[in-house]
Amino acid sequence: RDFHTSFEVKHEYRNLHSQGFLGYAAVLSEEMLEKIRDMEGVEYVEPDQVVTASCDLQSEATWGIARIDKRELDIDGMYSYDASTAGEGVDVYVIDTGVLLEHVEFQGRATWGFDSIDNPSPKTDGNGHGTHVAGTVAGMNFGVAKKASIIAVRVLNANGSGSTAGVIAGVDYTAGAAKASGKPSVGNMSLGGGRSDASNAAVEAAVAAGVSMVVAAGNSAMNACLSSPASAPNAVTVGATDSTDSMASFSNYGPCLDIFAPGVQIESAWINSIVSTLTISGTSMAAPHVAGVAAIALSANPGLSPAQVTSVLTGTATTSAITGTTTTSPNLLLFSECL
Repeated sequence: RDFHTSFEVKHEYRNLHSQGFLGYAAVLSEEMLEKIRDMEGVEYVEPDQVVTASCDLQSEATWGIARIDKRELDIDGMYSYDASTAGEGVDVYVIDTGVLLEHVEFQGRATWGFDSIDNPSPKTDGNGHGTHVAGTVAGMNFGVAKKASIIAVRVLNANGSGSTAGVIAGVDYTAGAAKASGKPSVGNMSLGGGRSDASNAAVEAAVAAGVSMVVAAGNSAMNACLSSPASAPNAVTVGATDSTDSMASFSNYGPCLDIFAPGVQIESAWINSIVSTLTISGTSMAAPHVAGVAAIALSANPGLSPAQVTSVLTGTATTSAITGTTTTSPNLLLFSECL
């Protein structure tokens, strides 16, 4: 303290004294620096450093991920995300047609989980739909949560169809595997059919087991409450918007929806090769945007319950941005901000 008159103190850390941290930041001459280093009671002196935000900025991003990090409609091809989390430590179960595990988008983060179609069957995606969905969740270029792990849960065949019984088997596997792993988990169901009490109950049980279940609203331009699993009360049910923030013409709607996300002309991974891509549309493409943001939330806060994850998604969503929707649908557009 006797030296304070001969150098400039920038910060004095008073509130940490009781915990044993006694120190200050100052601008010092070389001579003063050496004197302080030689003082009794000085444990160390280190230079100040530049500290930056952990946000990464991806250029040439697909319009869907470029849209969700902005409040205003400005699709500039840029996507900002927190590189320190980015879904790391979170498992996302893609309950779909399978996943081409070797696709470069997944960087070795995709593994095979379960197959209700053929036992045994090739551990791959014979359709492409599931690979596209997984790419939007966690692909290195096309994905929202670029460090999340993908687990393929195959319940639809190469034609893109399956049975309610098979879908429930996939949900059952997801709940059990998530519990066994002890890791924060998200389930994505970009599929649907007629309303099924059994299907809805299975999804509700998975949520009760701790898995945040994200489901597509459906593509029939009708009330989503008439289909499953879109009508499962505690699932996060997702409608689709286009690049003008209008509800997609095909999107289901109504009070069973929780949120909207980009779902028209979405480019992502495909199965023709390990580098192939395809641009397609559907609420199936909207749901994985939401699953990715759910994974980001869980990566930052692993103890969040599914109800809390839903609250994060809906509570941070951009309000009143969507045109062409119905009064019974939530006017909430997915938002993911890197702080």
